[in-house]
Amino acid sequence: MPMNPEFLPEFALLIAGVIAGAFGLHLLFTKQPSRAMRAGAVGLACIALAFVSGIYGHKPPGPHALLPAAKSSMSLVLGDVVLRVTPSDRYVLSVDDKQYLDLDLRRAGLKVTCVVGAHDSAAAAIHQNSFPFRRSEGIRPAKPDDHTLLVQEEDKDIFRIHYSEPRRIEVTGQFFEQRSADSTLISLAKGIRWSGGSVPPGTVIDLRSQGKGRIDFGRSGLIRILPHK
Repeated sequence: MPMNPEFLPEFALLIAGVIAGAFGLHLLFTKQPSRAMRAGAVGLACIALAFVSGIYGHKPPGPHALLPAAKSSMSLVLGDVVLRVTPSDRYVLSVDDKQYLDLDLRRAGLKVTCVVGAHDSAAAAIHQNSFPFRRSEGIRPAKPDDHTLLVQEEDKDIFRIHYSEPRRIEVTGQFFEQRSADSTLISLAKGIRWSGGSVPPGTVIDLRSQGKGRIDFGRSGLIRILPHK
């Protein structure tokens, strides 16, 4: 049976020890006791080192900490519809080229910019998580925790964004174009509905193959990634 190459160093030490021991015996028979003792000591040391190395030098590798797999996708959950997109530091969403939602991760945390609707009219504007415009005192922002931002009307949520995991952002609400509040662009509640089509809740749409860019809901019903303006 061929020898495992892993043990060649130990085998060499063992052979060296045997040779040194044999040479020591020869010196002893030729009446050279001091040299014989030195050769014998070298031989014993080589043999002992070979055994120690063989026993302790080839232990199986110990357990190592597991590393996380590469995070290759981000989940935008819009009205209970999951969009799988390429990780980015900013997500801009539009309907037929009209921007309605900006999710900015370029600084510490998430900043959102949009115009939120209620009863088919603009109710409040959000700019980088601040509220420069509210339709009435009945419309108010709320921040129940460090992961959630709400817009409420009479204690009912008309907008909600929840960011509890690094790779998942959940959004619900009714949205208007950011530069105009003339008509509703899209509804993200119990699915997605816009003038070009609809997607039922629970659907998963994978857009990762299209790379980074603006997420556009087209008038043809297609959802696609377009270049940023």
